[in-house]
Amino acid sequence: MLRIENVRRIVQWGYGEGAGRVDLYILTIPAAVLAQKAEIFRRTPTRREGYQRELQDKRLSRSKLGVAGYLLDQMGIFPTSILVNVRCEQGQLDYQKKSERSEQEIGDLIVPDSATWFVVDGQHRLEGLKIAMREEEELATYPVIVTMTNEDIFHEMLMFFLVNSRAKSVPTGLAYRILQRMLYDKVAPKWIEGTMMVGADRRKAIAATIVDYLNLDLDSPFKGRIQEVGEPNASEHLTTDETFTRYVTIILKDSIFSETYDKDIAELLAEYWTALATIYPRCFQKPRDYMMLGTIGLSSLSRLFPTIYGYCARDKDVSKENMAKYLGYLLEQTPDHRDLDFRRPIDEKWWHRVDGPGIVHGTGEGLYSEVCSKLAEKISIGVAKRRGG
Repeated sequence: MLRIENVRRIVQWGYGEGAGRVDLYILTIPAAVLAQKAEIFRRTPTRREGYQRELQDKRLSRSKLGVAGYLLDQMGIFPTSILVNVRCEQGQLDYQKKSERSEQEIGDLIVPDSATWFVVDGQHRLEGLKIAMREEEELATYPVIVTMTNEDIFHEMLMFFLVNSRAKSVPTGLAYRILQRMLYDKVAPKWIEGTMMVGADRRKAIAATIVDYLNLDLDSPFKGRIQEVGEPNASEHLTTDETFTRYVTIILKDSIFSETYDKDIAELLAEYWTALATIYPRCFQKPRDYMMLGTIGLSSLSRLFPTIYGYCARDKDVSKENMAKYLGYLLEQTPDHRDLDFRRPIDEKWWHRVDGPGIVHGTGEGLYSEVCSKLAEKISIGVAKRRGG
């Protein structure tokens, strides 16, 4: 058992439905003890409930902006606390109060040796301290201010998101995954649904789930080929889940999908991208040679999906074969198209990194939206020509 003396216990609360009261323990502890006890709960493909981001080397370095440099060469004080959550059963933290005043108490806190301390906020300060301790052994006794909680893993993740998203940026891909857990986790308090799981954030959470279906469950050209958060890049990856989630989120803005289940949308997208893979097989076989699975292709073709779905829904046939029929109009000559680059067939050569037109190297969401509009125009010309014939 670890006994920490003169700990201040503070009770805080909010009025959101299901929010409840939270005990916060404010204490100081030697850096060496914290380094020994603390762990970082990062997300990886095999630890999908993880929430922490990767460490940034520059924030740990001996430079003037690094924690080690700040400790060893500069002022070296951390007046704000490191936030940790001790995961153990409620009541296992033995708090023995000595004095009491309103919502604050002073006492001794006894923490079980079996409990693990997970760093919610302050991982760079902790890791920087470890680096600096190797050069200055005296830093082992450096008193670190710690705010400690005793919550479950969901509320631990929620604290990470609230602290970091409202004070400094959480990496986008990680934010999508945290929003996903907030939407689907049954222990989420009611206030989250009404205040956070609305609008764009709700769409992002659903989009992350759809990307999981395409990567893990459904028969799609992306199955096993989407790089997840915390997964090293590999040659078989076609894109990242951050990028793909961003563009699925745009699809969900279309009102036609507002009442559709996430798995149903995923199944439609699996059909859609399978149809594209039949038309552009080399783009999937050698993705580095083509721009179709780069940002411009993923963005513009994701935006095109509601158009293709609309044609197929009107036919009462949303199969990949019918989707491929409409996408096939992209391969035709359309001399009446308003844009020269879109009069030629939008074939694999058009998407080629070297042989394609300059527009495939353009950047910016405005351009990607314009490309989608011109692809849709090309299809509409083909549809009109076929019906007129």
